[in-house]
Amino acid sequence: MPQQFPAIRLVALDLDGTLLNREGHVTPRTRAALQAAVDKGVYIVPATGRPLASLPPEVAQLPGIRYVITCNGAAVWDLGADPVGAVYSRYSNAKEHRTSTPVCLLHSLMPVETAREAFAVCESFHADLRIFSDGYACTDARSIALAAARAAKKDGTEACQPNDGRFTILRDAAEWMSRNAFAIEKLCVFFENPQQAAAALPRFYAVPGVEIVQGSPKNVEVTAAGVDKGEALRALADRLGVPHESTLAVGDSENDRAMLQKAGVAAVMANGMPEIQALARLVSKADCDHDGVAEILETLGI
Repeated sequence: MPQQFPAIRLVALDLDGTLLNREGHVTPRTRAALQAAVDKGVYIVPATGRPLASLPPEVAQLPGIRYVITCNGAAVWDLGADPVGAVYSRYSNAKEHRTSTPVCLLHSLMPVETAREAFAVCESFHADLRIFSDGYACTDARSIALAAARAAKKDGTEACQPNDGRFTILRDAAEWMSRNAFAIEKLCVFFENPQQAAAALPRFYAVPGVEIVQGSPKNVEVTAAGVDKGEALRALADRLGVPHESTLAVGDSENDRAMLQKAGVAAVMANGMPEIQALARLVSKADCDHDGVAEILETLGI
């Protein structure tokens, strides 16, 4: 007997490995499926580990995009009538773009001392470090070079991000942190391989007062304890008057776990981690390169 699903009114979509293909784009079939959902009055909400500055303009331009969950749930934004301008407002070269002012509906920051301790662990690995604050994606020149080398290998689902102004390049990350530890949404470290990331995990777990997840086998992501995409999804659904059972979450990796567990319906991509697929009521047959999101929306009649 076919599964019975509730009527979906809000769709929360992970980006890397889910909505975006490995080239960092949304396929035409997926775009058409999203338009069909919006035409039925369904909210389409990107739910990502990225900060606002790293939301691709291509995603901000999708049909119906207004709300976005960022930094694994540490922030929920209302992008208003000009979503692309809202994203550009967090670029380092914002003056070169037409910008608009996003409204932060939910902000769950790391306590100051927690942020400092977690940063010290991140910095000790001399890896690709990202600091997310007030929607900005802060990093340093060395990390940008490491990211470019990693992207050239094309051996994961992390979409390549151009250095087009979306990154705020810090001269001295430690000095910046000494002044801004009160404003940290998330810290993220990308390692050379999954083995290095796995070896680093115990150091991160030893930091009190943090939530640790992996958006991919090669990275470690740190937010304040209790922060996750699932809590952010529920908070946004409440604000929009959408019953929790009418929410759909689509993801592929460990940082989607809470969102999948707390949504009304959980769907996971064919390229998803096996332990994440085990959480799903629906697993796509197609991966992120072959319209997996479109398949899921079409299967559910959204």
